[in-house]
This record gives sequence, structure tokens and C-alpha cells, in this order.
Amino acid sequence: MRRKRIPIYVSGSGRETTAEQEVEVYARALELSGAKVMKFKIAGRMGRNADQYPGRTETMLRLARKTYPAGTIIYVDANGGYNSAKAIAMAPFFKEIGIGYFEEPCPWEEMAETQRVADALDIPVAFGECDSSLWKFDHMIRSRALDIVQPDLNYNGGFIRTARVARMAAKAGIPITPHNTQTGAAACNIVQFASAIPNIGPYMEFPFRGKYSGDSWSSPHFRIEQGSIPVPDAPGLGVAIDPDFLAKAQVLSTAGA
Repeated sequence: MRRKRIPIYVSGSGRETTAEQEVEVYARALELSGAKVMKFKIAGRMGRNADQYPGRTETMLRLARKTYPAGTIIYVDANGGYNSAKAIAMAPFFKEIGIGYFEEPCPWEEMAETQRVADALDIPVAFGECDSSLWKFDHMIRSRALDIVQPDLNYNGGFIRTARVARMAAKAGIPITPHNTQTGAAACNIVQFASAIPNIGPYMEFPFRGKYSGDSWSSPHFRIEQGSIPVPDAPGLGVAIDPDFLAKAQVLSTAGA
């Protein structure tokens, strides 16, 4: 184990809210978690250059920068919402706001579009959550179509395959920051991965929208304190399920038992 605590950035941002509501949600999340980094969802998911409503992205990011303490790091995720021309056109605004990285600017299948953005921008481009081909990761890394590689441990097939991606990235001097949609004990895989990989990014993704306070059905509870999560050191993944919780579960079928 290289690290005993994993710094996190809070995610879980949505597009169903107004710009003002989203900034308020994250203000609460930062307060509760002690984190200093968050990621906003911008544009429209696979939105063909359309925002969720006109002006939402610009309003949200300007208000966020004005609202949060100095030094707060803001990431953005377009979920493939732009083509390369629009993503590149957004760069001056992102530099004005001080965006830390730009995730999935173009549709994930369109690697050439993403590479155009990565080649044009000084802002780091993060990419790869939807991919599961080691050959494609190798090509993306060798061609510098990204600055941060983002495989999902689940989509990509687990620890071994994702560690292979990390080694590819390390040879190229690129950090790995896995995509994560899990919270609490379900996130133990990414916490353990982050504790062991040499070229892991500075912050791991942890969905948190100002309400989550830790699982009550497992040990440890994975509570975020001062912006980081302790790495479990018990056997296996380090998580034990509360037997009282299991005792209350309803058995749906005993077929094959």
C-alpha cells in the first residue's frame, strides 16, 4: 500500500438543476466533506453543442468561482456534449474560470475529435471512462489523445486490466484517474486501486451531493473527512458487511442452494 488515505473530488453533478441550484448543492457537499475539488457536468449529455438550457454552463461556472473559497479546484465534464470546434471555442472561458481539467469533451467513440481538443488546449483533457479495449487505450495514450486517462474499474474489467492501462500511461508520463460512480463500501475497489498505483492522479472521484454520510451496513463506513477517505487495511478489499444488516435481508429464492 503506497497511500493510507485517498484525497477525493466530489462528483455526482446533475443536469436536471438550474445553474444556481447546482452551485448550492456543491457548496453543501464541500462543507460536509471537507473536499476542495469538485466536478460539474456541463453542456448537454451527448448534446451536439447544446447546453441543458442556454447559458447554464457559463452561469454555473462563473457563480461557482465567485461562491467557493479561493483555491477551490473545479473540473468539468461534458459527457460528449461538444464537437471539437465547440470544445476548443470554450477554452478561453475555461481558462478565465481556472478549470483544472476538461473531461470527455466529445463523444467517446470519436477519438479523433477528442485528440483535436487535446492538441489545441493547454487545459488537461481527461478521457476513457466508456472504453474497455486495451488496444484502444494504448493507441489513445501513444497518440496523446488525452492528458489524463480515465478507465472505469467496472467497465474495463477490474483491477488487473486497469492496472495494465495504468502501466501504459506511466510509460508515457500520464496520470490515471479512474471514473467512479460508486459511493461508500461499493467504492472500496477504487480506493484500494488508488492506494497501490504509482501514477495515480491527485484526487479520486467520489459521488457526493451534500447528503451522503457513510454506509451504516458495512465496516469501515467510508466517511469523507477533510477531503479524503481512509484505505481499509483488513483482509481482501477490507470491507465487512454488518451481520445484523444481512439478517434483515429478505431471501427471494433458494433455488440451486
